[in-house]
Amino acid sequence: MVLLLLALAVSGVGCPCVRGAVNASPELRWWLFSNFGASKICPEMLKRGVPLKLQAMGNASVGRFFPTQCHVQVDDARKAIVMSAAGTGYATLPFTRRVGFYVGMSVEYLPDFRLESDATYVWGKFSRFVAQPDMRIVGVENPVVNLATRTPVGDVATIIGNGIVASEIGRGFTVVRQDDGDDFALGHLEPPQKPPRQFKSGEDHVVLASDLSTVHGNSREYLGPFEITGGSSALFFHGRVDGAPLVFAIVERSVGEAWRRSYESVQPMGPPPGPIIGQGTLAPGEANLRFPVPAGTYYLVLENQAPAPFAPLGMPLPVPEQIAYVSYSIEVGDR
Repeated sequence: MVLLLLALAVSGVGCPCVRGAVNASPELRWWLFSNFGASKICPEMLKRGVPLKLQAMGNASVGRFFPTQCHVQVDDARKAIVMSAAGTGYATLPFTRRVGFYVGMSVEYLPDFRLESDATYVWGKFSRFVAQPDMRIVGVENPVVNLATRTPVGDVATIIGNGIVASEIGRGFTVVRQDDGDDFALGHLEPPQKPPRQFKSGEDHVVLASDLSTVHGNSREYLGPFEITGGSSALFFHGRVDGAPLVFAIVERSVGEAWRRSYESVQPMGPPPGPIIGQGTLAPGEANLRFPVPAGTYYLVLENQAPAPFAPLGMPLPVPEQIAYVSYSIEVGDR
């Protein structure tokens, strides 16, 4: 849901007297949002994947959701929006390993925002599910697993349906729009609180993503897609890897999405179905990378090539799993 939320922010207003008038008037804030913010939700939401997290498994993402359909209705009487969205995704969970899924949902949010001198705060209070999430599993890596299988953090159906979809959406959200990018947090933050960033942004860079991810053995993380609009721009990666080393690849969006769909359907791990624009290794420690790519849209794919802890028949191997933990910031700036 993150990119739905990023779209809700309206442009900051420089004059304190105007900010004060807007902040003091719920009616004016709703008018501004419903006329200028609501129409941006779906175009922004469809641009990029959303990290999925489980509170029981820490602050790092365990997978991603990629919206492919979106529709928004504005309810002036309730001062609410109903967002209907659908898409596919993946998660790597204890014992199940990689799980690919489809989910469709209709959610009502009660939005609001506040203009500050250094940022715009946008809030979405979860109101209700207009329609309960339609969750379908499209693939499971461990062949002995089904939806009723118990794991250390609950059964598979509950983890995917309630843990990732219902409980995360139900926490509501805060988006903070600053001059150098947008930051997202679950729950409610009051000014001057801001979501944490993993690294300080580069000078004159715009932050596209900043987060933590867990990449299990024989697994990938598909970051993006990220849009580069300027012919003289570059994509920058600042990260720190702990645990197992990673390999990375930069691919164009169409290649990345075909590669991701194969991953979500739990096909055997293989190379991308098209050209690689850039590739390399991320050893444990910090790394700063720059990719001077042409204008376009790209995925940055991280892969942990260490063996999975389960054999093909689902039996555990007598060796500990080598997991990579990566904190990262992805930015765009002049090359």
